[in-house]
Amino acid sequence: MRIDASMSQSTSPGSAPVTGSPGAPSAPITPSSPVNTHPIVTQDRHKDFRDRWPDWMKQLPRFSFPPPNPGFELIDSAGLDELLKGKDPEAIKTIKDDLHFMDHELMRLFRERDYEASRQQNRYRLYQIGYILLATLATLIGSFQALALNSAPRLLPAFAFGETLVALAATFLSSISGRESPFELWMINRRRAESLRREYFRYLINLPPYNQLEGFNKRRMLSRRAADINRGVFPTEDADPAMKE
Repeated sequence: MRIDASMSQSTSPGSAPVTGSPGAPSAPITPSSPVNTHPIVTQDRHKDFRDRWPDWMKQLPRFSFPPPNPGFELIDSAGLDELLKGKDPEAIKTIKDDLHFMDHELMRLFRERDYEASRQQNRYRLYQIGYILLATLATLIGSFQALALNSAPRLLPAFAFGETLVALAATFLSSISGRESPFELWMINRRRAESLRREYFRYLINLPPYNQLEGFNKRRMLSRRAADINRGVFPTEDADPAMKE
């Protein structure tokens, strides 16, 4: 399957497109319609009570992270079937075959990396909020302790005990977050997941290096590149000459 894109010629800076005959009034320029933006499709976007929350509140971490979704798809099957109604049957068969092949060779790897990236992102945000809360609590206890020096000195041991508990909690949080940095794991898995996502659509719309391969060689190229990306080796866009033979 090959998709050809038409290129539009742009005008030079400061010039306007010429329409109609010379001397004729030009058509009014209307502002372009706003572009509809959608969030990146990831497994952590489950439908729950947060759907009506503001966008910034939806990003808050979860104490109980949802399990992986084994049926997660980058392209909705029902929407694709609706889009392909009335199209060339041969093209539809090619698309379906490609999707079926990638579901095993690439999507299983993408689901693992995408889920792990979302989980580590959630961990990182939980730890950061934990540090913020502990710092706020330590400040409040210290303020009350300073006020109690003259007004209620008998409460000073209780405030000191509270400071000790906060310090122990901060030490524990630092210890569990320092063994395996959730931020580094988040970045590593997210890079691999997004590289696999790019490879998915590159194969589907027949972009390099897949545009010069057919059949078994094309599928072998995808399997090899997906496996390399999953273990942290990021291939270039050009096809390996050895794979073409």
